[in-house]
Amino acid sequence: MALVNRRFSFLHKFPQIGARMTSMLLLMLVLFQAPLYFAITSPNWSGIPEFSRRLAIFSTNVYTTLVAKNANQNIIFSPFSIQTCAAMARMGAKGNTAAQLDRGLKLISNNNAMIADSFHKVLATYEKSNVLRIANKIYIKTGYQLRDDFRSLVSKKFLSAVEPINFENQKLAADQINSWVALRTNNLIKNIISPSILNSDTRLLLINAIHFKGNWVHQFPEINTRNQPFYLNDAKSIRVPIMTMTNRLKYANLRALDAAALELPYKDSDLSLLIVLPNSNTGLPQLERKLLRFPISQITKALHFGELTVHLPKFKTEFDVELTDTFKKLGMTDIFTHRADFSRMLKSPERLHVSNIIHKAFIEVNERGTEAAAFTALGLEDRMLKPTFNANHPFNYYIVKDHNMVIFAGKLVNPTK
Repeated sequence: MALVNRRFSFLHKFPQIGARMTSMLLLMLVLFQAPLYFAITSPNWSGIPEFSRRLAIFSTNVYTTLVAKNANQNIIFSPFSIQTCAAMARMGAKGNTAAQLDRGLKLISNNNAMIADSFHKVLATYEKSNVLRIANKIYIKTGYQLRDDFRSLVSKKFLSAVEPINFENQKLAADQINSWVALRTNNLIKNIISPSILNSDTRLLLINAIHFKGNWVHQFPEINTRNQPFYLNDAKSIRVPIMTMTNRLKYANLRALDAAALELPYKDSDLSLLIVLPNSNTGLPQLERKLLRFPISQITKALHFGELTVHLPKFKTEFDVELTDTFKKLGMTDIFTHRADFSRMLKSPERLHVSNIIHKAFIEVNERGTEAAAFTALGLEDRMLKPTFNANHPFNYYIVKDHNMVIFAGKLVNPTK
């Protein structure tokens, strides 16, 4: 399963009433999930439950705004990546700007040190991981300097590198940024920054990049994959490659949601793919509404082990979105205007505002895995007698840590798109 996500935030300068000028901040988020080949080792996440709970709320809020504009489109995004990138900007904010970010991002505190510590517990866990790679970086315009306290927080707690760059040489700057992103994502994302998005008013570019590879504990045998119907609705279906396996897995029938849930774990990991499948071919919109009041943790608590047959489509989804409207709908409005107060960022007195928040994610789900032989042939001869989880119509899915920390979230409405 491959997943990529990107997010950018630009701080730029624009004319303001009187003699003062404001500069632009560009936030950029890059997130990738690669085919489900590898797995993440289980770290110590003590002290994270409240962080996870708030991240789940933020994830639901963002998802709701995305679905409103993309009702019939596949969606994949990383609430964790979005939140991390924006939280770095929050470290440089004051006053109402900071308060709006605290509320909108669902941060655990309004105290910079406590916010930074909460992210550090997550980021430090994977600092040396070759499987889940999380990278933060701040590009600052040549000739400008970050305030010492801001630089210390983002460097020590968010593990962010800081690099000067000449934004006025737009092509060279874009090439430099794109090279770093490509390196951090195993070349899965290239040329994500267009030179035209940079200009002489750009002061800072904040980037969060995540690259994840996960390997199924129980692989889908490729020999079982067949072209079968996937029902777009009750009247129309398409034939797509559907993977099949029978194994002992955690699942649940969720009567309150009129849906079923399945957890597919990653090898040597406490990460898993959680699929929430409506019982009817056209039940996804109703399920999405019910999930607004139904925490992910409540779904995972209902899961229980049983032997069942799983049918799951192979799919790839790429989704990119400009998140300015989303942030505004979540109450984070000042950051885009002359009212923005990011005075804790730069040593110079220029006022900064956010010009863009760009997010891109990619996911791929297939059969592959490095430990295929040990898990591929269990119980197939008895398949018709087992309960069946047949994901042959639109569904929601999540990559979750410890059953309730949402790293990625999405929906599949058409495996061919």
